[in-house]
Amino acid sequence: MKVNFFSMIGKVLLTGHAKLKCLSAFGFISIVVVAIISAPLTISHAQAQQLSQEQIEQFRRLPRAQQEALARQYGFDLSLLERQATTERGAEGEEELVRRRGAAQQDEERRDGERTDTRHDRDREAERLTEREVKPFGYNLFAGEPSTFAQMNNVPVPGNYRIGAGDSILVQLYGQESISHSLTVDREGRISIPRLGPLTVAGLTYDEMKDLIAHQVRTRMIGMNVAVSMGELRSMQIFVLGEAHQPGAYTVSSLTTISQALFASGGLTDIASLRNVQLRRAGETIVTFDLYDLLLRGDASNDRILQPGDAVFIPSRGDMVKISGEVVRPAIYELKGGERLDEVIALAGGLLPSGFPAALQVHRAKDGQRRLQTVDATAAAGRSLVMQGGDEVRVPRISEVIDNSIAIRGAVTRSGYYEYRTGLRISSFVRSVTQDLLPDADLSYGVILRENPTTRRLSVVQFDVASAIRGDRTHDHTLQERDQILFFSRFQYEKERARAGFGSNAERVLEINPEMLADNSREKLLESVIARLESQGSTDANARTVRITGEVRYPGTYPLATNASVAGLVAAAGGLRESAYLARAEITRTVIDEGMAETDYIPFNLYDVIMGNANVDIIARDRLNIFRIPEWQDTVDVTLEGEVRFPGTYAVRRGETILDVVERAGGLTSYAFTKGAVFTREEIKEQEAERLEALVRTLRQDIAAISLTDSSRVANYEQLNLLLNDLLGAEPVGRMVVDLASILEGNRGRDIELRDGDRLIVPSMRSTISIIGEVNVPTTYRYDDSLSIRDYIERSGGTKQRADTKRMFVVRANGEVESYSQRRGWFSSASRVELRPGDTIVVPLDTTYRDTTQVWATSTQIIYQLAVAAAAISRI
Repeated sequence: MKVNFFSMIGKVLLTGHAKLKCLSAFGFISIVVVAIISAPLTISHAQAQQLSQEQIEQFRRLPRAQQEALARQYGFDLSLLERQATTERGAEGEEELVRRRGAAQQDEERRDGERTDTRHDRDREAERLTEREVKPFGYNLFAGEPSTFAQMNNVPVPGNYRIGAGDSILVQLYGQESISHSLTVDREGRISIPRLGPLTVAGLTYDEMKDLIAHQVRTRMIGMNVAVSMGELRSMQIFVLGEAHQPGAYTVSSLTTISQALFASGGLTDIASLRNVQLRRAGETIVTFDLYDLLLRGDASNDRILQPGDAVFIPSRGDMVKISGEVVRPAIYELKGGERLDEVIALAGGLLPSGFPAALQVHRAKDGQRRLQTVDATAAAGRSLVMQGGDEVRVPRISEVIDNSIAIRGAVTRSGYYEYRTGLRISSFVRSVTQDLLPDADLSYGVILRENPTTRRLSVVQFDVASAIRGDRTHDHTLQERDQILFFSRFQYEKERARAGFGSNAERVLEINPEMLADNSREKLLESVIARLESQGSTDANARTVRITGEVRYPGTYPLATNASVAGLVAAAGGLRESAYLARAEITRTVIDEGMAETDYIPFNLYDVIMGNANVDIIARDRLNIFRIPEWQDTVDVTLEGEVRFPGTYAVRRGETILDVVERAGGLTSYAFTKGAVFTREEIKEQEAERLEALVRTLRQDIAAISLTDSSRVANYEQLNLLLNDLLGAEPVGRMVVDLASILEGNRGRDIELRDGDRLIVPSMRSTISIIGEVNVPTTYRYDDSLSIRDYIERSGGTKQRADTKRMFVVRANGEVESYSQRRGWFSSASRVELRPGDTIVVPLDTTYRDTTQVWATSTQIIYQLAVAAAAISRI
């Protein structure tokens, strides 16, 4: 059975801890021996790590001789235990020795609750804003805060380290037996190794000492080898003075260098010099350490190892220069004196690729003023400019304009910038209609925008896209640097493009914005071009724009191309409409003569010019007007319904009438009821809707006036408000009264010229009389020529209490309204209205039942008339 020696020791130490104070060292060893005497022992580094720090410390309190005797007797490596303790102490010392500046204060603030959280938020925001500013270089790299003045033991031991009194040497012998010794160099500079005797090691380097001990073991201890390492290093006291974060005396290891001493003291203050850190020994300056050498070049040759009593002195900083802009590391750098501009740029890491070295700005204080100097850093004289304290160097950014490029925009599949090369043409970039252009691209119009590199004046070259792709040199122009090529869509508005199947849902477009321009429309792409050309014209009264109006697809203002022509301007406007008059067109031209403006009119044959048989020049500010064909009128649609031989929608020309279209439809059937024909027109429907809106506004004003003048009567208007709602919901019909019978008989005076959207409804023969309004039972009866209005009213149960019998009227089948008047009483024959088949008797509401306002009577009459017209249409 194998027993873990350190676990056994731990158990003994824990169980016997209370008795250890009373036991002698020999008694403690006896207890340990009794616990493990019969068990073979296997010790490893992992097992040594199983002990707690408290157990290790208790074992270490034993005398050294007893520890070594116990280790020899049971064959374990005592150095493993010592190394573990040294490593743990070193780790703890490293954790506690230096902390981030302000860490203790921030730990305290985190315990302050929500107030602290809010404060931290503000602090973090302030830090973010400060980070954008240019800061002095290098100070944050040493920004620590020491929490103790204990020595540092966690540094590696180099081979050239000089051994001195107080150093601890760990010697492990192995071979025939395993023996470990922890030896301390005495004041005489010697160590004493059992069975070897004393060896003088002071003054030797670490490597020399290891060689010496190894040589002695090999020659004097046959069958044994040795491993030598450093234990605890001797400590010493040094001073960090001047502009240190926490100047004072520090106890450090004998391996401490200048930079480590700076780190141990918490770094430097904001006014410390990073380029003149001095190591002073016995009143003399041994070396001057430039921290820029370490930070920028990794050169630590002057980072000397300190000796006891050394002083690291940090003076205040010297002259500073600020460099910002397009450099790798914008910051404020300290000068040593005499640095040139190129050296300061090198301190900042050099220029970025986006930096413009030919025009560096140097701001310098001179004669009590701030002066600006522009320096060409590409020239030797500029690079050798000597920097002074307080200088600010700003490196500007190169221009974002790409000179050696061609820009392609608009209805193309791959828009963007392309490299310019001599000899490039339009066809070099657009070779295929299907692959290089969008499906809705206009193949008849494209432009090249060309800028004069000296004056920056813009000029425009027009070309035919299809011809340029085919390689026609008339249109496949040679390109120049910074040319922009624009390709346009065939559609001006997105709704048109969507309906043609090239965009999103057309209904969705109409909901969002029915007037939304297509992305690559002429108006959208040329807007900035026209504005720029017009601004050029404001300086020389010669804006290179022209205007085209009339029968073209997209009339408007267009740039005047250098190769302008009438045919080109027509192509720019999307081509001619079908209604364009080719025999004649006109150019309106304004000419300035001796300060006076004169207008000339230049007529020409449009067909000859387009076909190339004639030539008409186009100059700036011309206006080309394309006339419409005389008497041209687009056909309109008229709908015939009901009792016609061939009902349907007919396309009619301008000037055609009801009689003309009815004859084209084959006339009426034998069942047609001409006196009940209904003719509607969209224009009248719109007028009715406007009158209804005006009436609603008037009614609202009446209600408001009555509520203000007589509040006791407001409650009586509840039913009138219901009437108002009915009026708002009434759908205008747009009916026009026509005498179809007279029209068909050839009475042209009664005939009506047709318009787009007109509708003629011819009902079938009708032998009924309807009664609506304020009667008990509104209904429809079969026509009886022996019955009067009174008879039909009585058959409907008579009138209601609120019926207005004095304003009754009859709506004829053709839409005419005839008032029923009782000048001589109810039974007077003189007031009898002759009823006809298809008539409707209307008994209106007595508006005096609620109010004397005449508007209410008008509104009820309108509602009844609309109801009658709608009923007449719905019954067909």
